[in-house]
Amino acid sequence: MTISKVWVSSLALLATVSLPLQAASPVTVGSKIDTEGALLGNIILQVLESHGIKTINKIQLGTTPVVRGAITAGELDIYPEYTGNGRSFLKMKTTPAWKNAKQGFEKVKKLDAEQNKLVWLTPAPANNTWTIAVRQDMAEKK
Repeated sequence: MTISKVWVSSLALLATVSLPLQAASPVTVGSKIDTEGALLGNIILQVLESHGIKTINKIQLGTTPVVRGAITAGELDIYPEYTGNGRSFLKMKTTPAWKNAKQGFEKVKKLDAEQNKLVWLTPAPANNTWTIAVRQDMAEKK
């Protein structure tokens, strides 16, 4: 199964589960200004709308601090986020939990719920690990 199919399936499940909980007001969907955020934000928006849930489009709202500020202020209801950014939001850069991705996620999920009443949904099976690439001739220099 491709990553996009997994995302759509996960979001369809989210929308289906939320159908009985539909509010009178629309769901405000946001994302960061980058391409990946816009793509994922649009997937969320389309899945919700395809299930009859009214939305407000705040896709590509801004940078990480802008979007984070919007959700903590109650201006957004949902947006896609990297688990690792939670480490920065919650000032946990040296927490040993980050040696294990699942433990890191669980720590962020717990602290953000306690401190901000935010709920982190099940993470996508995709991995966005950063690395550094160099040309082979450069790597072989002493």
